[in-house]
Amino acid sequence: MEPTRASVIPIHSVTPVAGPDRRWCGYVRLPGRDDQTHVLILQRGKRLFGIPALCPHDGSRMDRCRSDEDGNLVCGAHGLKVPVESNTEGFEVVDQDGRFYMQQSATTASLGDQNEMVGLRQELAALREANFVLEAQISTISEVMDGVIAELSEKSQQLERRSHEQGRLGRFIDNVINSMENLMIVLDAHGRIQQINAAVTRQLGFRSEDVVGRPSDALLSAQSLACLAETTRTSNVPEGLSLFRTILDRGELAFETTLAHASGKGSDRHFIMRGTPLYERSGKLEGAVVVASDITLLRAREHELQQSEQRFRDFSAVSSDGFWEVDENLRFVRPAFGREDLIGVSLFSIARSNGQDQAAATASIERAVSRHEEFRDLEFQLPAPVEAWDWLSLSGRPVFDPAGRLTGYRGTIKNITTRKQAQRELQMHRDHLADLVASQTADLLAAKEQAERANQAKSEFLANMSHEFRTPLHGIGSFAKLGLTRVETSPREKLRSYFESILKSGNRLGELVDDLLDLAKLEARRTRLQRKACDMRDLVDVIARDLHALTDSRRVTLRVVSDTADTCADLDEQQFHTVIQNLVANAVKFSPPKGEITITLSDGELPLARPALCMSVRDRGVGVPQEELESIFDKFVQSSKTKTGAGGTGLGLAITREIVLLHEGWISAGNHRDGGAIFTVLVPRRTDPVSVNEDLGT
Repeated sequence: MEPTRASVIPIHSVTPVAGPDRRWCGYVRLPGRDDQTHVLILQRGKRLFGIPALCPHDGSRMDRCRSDEDGNLVCGAHGLKVPVESNTEGFEVVDQDGRFYMQQSATTASLGDQNEMVGLRQELAALREANFVLEAQISTISEVMDGVIAELSEKSQQLERRSHEQGRLGRFIDNVINSMENLMIVLDAHGRIQQINAAVTRQLGFRSEDVVGRPSDALLSAQSLACLAETTRTSNVPEGLSLFRTILDRGELAFETTLAHASGKGSDRHFIMRGTPLYERSGKLEGAVVVASDITLLRAREHELQQSEQRFRDFSAVSSDGFWEVDENLRFVRPAFGREDLIGVSLFSIARSNGQDQAAATASIERAVSRHEEFRDLEFQLPAPVEAWDWLSLSGRPVFDPAGRLTGYRGTIKNITTRKQAQRELQMHRDHLADLVASQTADLLAAKEQAERANQAKSEFLANMSHEFRTPLHGIGSFAKLGLTRVETSPREKLRSYFESILKSGNRLGELVDDLLDLAKLEARRTRLQRKACDMRDLVDVIARDLHALTDSRRVTLRVVSDTADTCADLDEQQFHTVIQNLVANAVKFSPPKGEITITLSDGELPLARPALCMSVRDRGVGVPQEELESIFDKFVQSSKTKTGAGGTGLGLAITREIVLLHEGWISAGNHRDGGAIFTVLVPRRTDPVSVNEDLGT
């Protein structure tokens, strides 16, 4: 073999390259070439080996490319391998005292050889290498694309599942929103209606296509807009956006109002409207949501309860007796007999501390309280008289909470000052005027009996009143409690029956209070009569028509007989309408089925030969016992034959008598010889000019 010949070519500008293995970069000028070649020197064991520093594939620098486990370089630009020791352009490098030289043998193709054959071989090798690189790139890209496609497919499936879940969740939310009883309106970022729920359509008649896209004020009534105009701080609010701008200004909104109706007539329902702005996570305004709760029934019930309470207070204010209430420590929680200063004061402080009777009454209350029992008619004398209150009679009963714990006492106070004064005067006469006892015994007994009758009448009146009040009040309380405890579980029809029972009891209580107030005004002579010539036959015909349904339901015939050509008298038409209605309605109640009621108008005469018009009302009922013909005109008194038959409060005849007496007339009750009761009323045909339109209360 021919010995190898080598040439030594110096490598200039050699600099070390930072990296995990030892490398140097430098430049060499090859024979036959004018330019310098950039070479890379690598250490392999104890050998130094050099290759061109530029990638043969794309010309990128490889001085910092990593080495694989076989010692080949991996191009950082495209990831392809570049051989080092097997490189056709590789060469041996020697290091002599820090200077590097390139050794080029005769059997190795020179880097600077311009021979055409060498060039073709190099081009062929480059093409093969490029083809290999291209195939590797295509394979790598194919693998990458498969991975990308698989990843996209998985993400697509995830998106599809998420879209399906969001759709299901959206439908669920829509169903929940549309099943709400409250109205819900969603506004967009421009204050226009974006969505409404089914409650808006049910209660206001607006469909979604009617209001979506319209300004926020489309569902508001004129009252709502006026209220918002007064409270909105921002001036120059765009038309139709008062609600939206108010929500944004305040951050939230809550007010009571009425709403518009699709019919254009407005809605009589009352709502509590609440609005809240909606923001994205970034803080950008997204719109607002408005919820309206129907409180119509609540307001109606509240109004009825307020009226009922006011009537009860009015009645208490005009009553001659009083009411009291204490807590579990027997301290007043409300004024008693007009004394506001008693609130928070002990019940026992209202009694004088001296006297055996006072001590006995106090001891009786203490015993009753310790046993949680009621007490009645315990008499006290106040430390100092208060507006005609000196002596009083106290009655009370315990009040318990639902758990059975005592929460206090409440009861009534009777003013017995008059009776005590009478008793004191009687005692004084007995002690100091023995010589006048005989002559004044009759007067004193009469006064005592009158006082006792008055006290008994008051007791009966209060007992009847308490009973009549307690029944509707108990009904209101019971059904309200039932409704409150079962509002979440009972069906709507059941709740409706509770409210109907509350309304019925409230109306009953209202009628009773109205009757009591009317009777109180009549007895106090505070009623001003507007008397004029009035045809009583016309009044009877009007009432016959008004009571037509009642007479038909009881199958009773109403017959009117005129035994006089002149059926006119001087009457207050409104007040006397009450007289005739009470008498006829009373007769209908006590008439048997298929019975007949006869109303007769005839001539009559009052004392002092005053001409009068006589009206009699006769029924075919059970009649009135002879001993009760006068007492049935008293308050809360009913005939013993009818008190369990037809009901009533016992105030109708008392009111009737007071109205007749105000007309300077007369009324009486009797029994017809052929059976049934007959009531006769006499009223003057002409009024004394002095008494016309007189205020009988002064």
